[in-house]
Amino acid sequence: MSEIRYRVRHLTRYRYTGRIDLCHSLCRLVPLENDTQELLSHRLDISPDPQFQSDRMDYFGNNRQYFSIQTTHEQLEVVSNFAITKRMVEKKLLPSELNWEQIRTAIGKTAQDAEGNWLLDFLMPSRACVMTPEIVEFVQPSLLPDLDVLALVRELTTRIYTEFEYVPGATDNYTPVETVLKNRKGVCQDFAHVLLTCLRHLKIPARYVSGYLETLPPPGEEKLQGADATHAWIEAYTPKTGWVGFDPTNDMLAAEQHLKLAHGRDYFDVQPLKGIFVGSSRQKLSVEVDVERF
Repeated sequence: MSEIRYRVRHLTRYRYTGRIDLCHSLCRLVPLENDTQELLSHRLDISPDPQFQSDRMDYFGNNRQYFSIQTTHEQLEVVSNFAITKRMVEKKLLPSELNWEQIRTAIGKTAQDAEGNWLLDFLMPSRACVMTPEIVEFVQPSLLPDLDVLALVRELTTRIYTEFEYVPGATDNYTPVETVLKNRKGVCQDFAHVLLTCLRHLKIPARYVSGYLETLPPPGEEKLQGADATHAWIEAYTPKTGWVGFDPTNDMLAAEQHLKLAHGRDYFDVQPLKGIFVGSSRQKLSVEVDVERF
């Protein structure tokens, strides 16, 4: 089985207009390991130095780091550097051997996946994935009789790709699914939330995935430093196949170019960095991401 090694650098910088006396932060910047992804090394650098720092696993099995800075500062910088191996897999959608109507009864209320995650967590509405009449209407044309569950997910993935426009700045982290459906514009986070809400309406277990997507420069041009970005896609579950990744932003199955950080019910479960601070100032955020093979 062929493998690809990646090196990733993710810089997050907050600049403040005044002094900050205290901050508490959570980050999820250490990649998960699974059958196709192995973590080789990781380093997290925080400036100023935290007075307290701890690592633990969260409810969904993600690597979570907490830190507290209790000294006065006017800038916070968090740099995550890691190396991983991705195993190349066949880009072929396997049948689930269930049609979309059968999945409702195939997944029980106490069902778990192979890692012990409760599937019910990924069937219910969440903060960013709220059921609306517009979702029901959007899904309806794709509900062909006897269509395989994963074939239906693939169909909805393609529809989002073709019917929605990728427009950075058209939304923010708090834009509801209803607005994205109405305007048919957004970014990867929005498209993932739309697809998740569709699948949960159909009682197909589905979870949000945060990570990175390797991008390549045009032929003959060098890749710009810091030009990559975080990415989002979804994973859908059936008893036969387990979790299968779908990327509605690019109309593709998640494969070796998709580097997974964490998964949860939606974006708010897996934010790369979040926190609170004490101080009377505003903040300016900048992010730089580099993904390269080695």
